[in-house]
Amino acid sequence: MATDTPSSTLDALHAAIEAAIRARFADFATVEFYRDADSGSLATPACLLAMTRCDRGKDSDDGSGQLQAVLRFEARISVQSAAAGSAMQLRRAAVTLATWLHQLGRFPGVPSGAIEVIAALPEDAAAAQPDLRTWIVEWSVPIALGGNAWEDADGVVPQASYSFAPEIGRAHESHYQPLAEDAP
Repeated sequence: MATDTPSSTLDALHAAIEAAIRARFADFATVEFYRDADSGSLATPACLLAMTRCDRGKDSDDGSGQLQAVLRFEARISVQSAAAGSAMQLRRAAVTLATWLHQLGRFPGVPSGAIEVIAALPEDAAAAQPDLRTWIVEWSVPIALGGNAWEDADGVVPQASYSFAPEIGRAHESHYQPLAEDAP
């Protein structure tokens, strides 16, 4: 089996998300995964990132042995509530991030499906931090997790062969015939 692990794929995706947002949104003073807004001094405007879910994808088995998953992420965009124009600044930042994610399609350097923006919405007032206004941008990314069984062959699918029942399986490998080169 290949050496890709779910954790190496997750690490690469997290790094790609953070790097892409930092590069595109230089106005964010903080771009960071898994930081609580109340964990000390927070430079704003801030983009606090988190992976919030991992669901099984619709295409549950592609024959690779990998988990076809849909990862759900959120970006919590926070600004100081006392700043002049903060309400509109916050909404612009959230909608701009959501639009950019939609147009980006995929994060560079990480094989995945297309980004799907789910929502941009205000944080629940009960969860709000004092002195901060926050909007949440949610999106999902379909991705394959784990090693790919076909990578043992250096990415090349071995020569396809056939046999007829009951002479099938490993015990009957000598009965298999290669498919013709021009077979459909």
